[in-house]
Amino acid sequence: MWEIFVASCATLAALVIPAQLSLSPLAESSLRPSADFSFADFFLTMVFAVDLGIRLRRGERSPGWILLDVLAAIPFGSLPLAPAFRLLRLAKIARVLHLMSDVWRRNLHKSLVLRLVFFQYWFVILTHWFACGWLALHGLSAEDTWTNYNRSLYFVVTTLTTVGYGDVTAASNTERLYVMMMMLVGVGVYGYVIGNVASMLTKVDPARAHHEENLEKLEAFMKYKALPLDLRKKLTEYYAYVWEQRHGYDESSILTSLPPSLKLEVSLHLKREIIEKVPLFKDASEGFIKEIALQITPAVYLPGDYVFRAGDEGNDMFFVSRGELVAISKDSQTVLSKLSDGDFFGEIALILKQPRTASVRAATYCDMYRLDRDLFERVLSHYPEVAAKIHERASERQARG
Repeated sequence: MWEIFVASCATLAALVIPAQLSLSPLAESSLRPSADFSFADFFLTMVFAVDLGIRLRRGERSPGWILLDVLAAIPFGSLPLAPAFRLLRLAKIARVLHLMSDVWRRNLHKSLVLRLVFFQYWFVILTHWFACGWLALHGLSAEDTWTNYNRSLYFVVTTLTTVGYGDVTAASNTERLYVMMMMLVGVGVYGYVIGNVASMLTKVDPARAHHEENLEKLEAFMKYKALPLDLRKKLTEYYAYVWEQRHGYDESSILTSLPPSLKLEVSLHLKREIIEKVPLFKDASEGFIKEIALQITPAVYLPGDYVFRAGDEGNDMFFVSRGELVAISKDSQTVLSKLSDGDFFGEIALILKQPRTASVRAATYCDMYRLDRDLFERVLSHYPEVAAKIHERASERQARG
């Protein structure tokens, strides 16, 4: 909050000081504007001085930042110096850049929107500075302060936006050079806005664009390989489900790209609850839970798919994250149980290395996590005490039926 407050004060300084210098002839002829400017100078001096103290107390060691903060905290308005020295206080605007950089880094998913918002901010500041500069060059009329500034701002905006009605013109060589500089800046501004708006429209939803690209490749593949219609339908429905539930992003690929510490933290957040529900893992150490969380991998099953059938070798166990499944007897006639979010199955056959005693079939689309036997045994080899307890509990559960 303090950073935002200081950045707001720096913005105030960027607006007030140039206006104060360009409108000083009118300000001196009126007590009210002069008093307003004096109060603003005092307020900004106090804020920037406090901020300098805070940064020094926090251990700020960058000479560049210290210099900028010192320049901003000097009370130029009360010193016998040329008025132009007050422009040195505008160095504090660098704090706005620093704040924007922090916001950008923490919200990369909104980078295009932030880019346009930040551009709008700097365009307003730049337009104001150009308007004040034009006032200083072109001079003030006998009209009131607001009319002088409004006329100057109108001329600058029409010039920067390449409109240029021609009702206000440059009279001297200095003014012509100034206007040409504004025109060059305006061309750059115009190109920047058009380029970023076009980029924003093409990248407004990169996940959807990636999904549509995958659908096009899938369609071409199915036609080239002449896949049957029922298989085409399953493939299309699978991609539609992945898009609706995950927006086209694969959990495994995202976790793989993370450093080990973040990968562990995210894996625990996603999987700890369902792992700790397994009775066989009750009272297991934190290290064991972490190892299991890193080893289980996501798997998707379509409605009607068999996760495994009775008699299959038990090479893995499953944790249900989302979806509904049914456990079916060996004769495929009796529904033994129903499984849903948070349930698990297949652990006995996994641990005791026995064939499956029942079949499990997906009733809906199912997001699950799979634990492979080889990886599980590798984890158990690191925790012999946990391994002994798990095998003991598995044998007891099997004996109870």
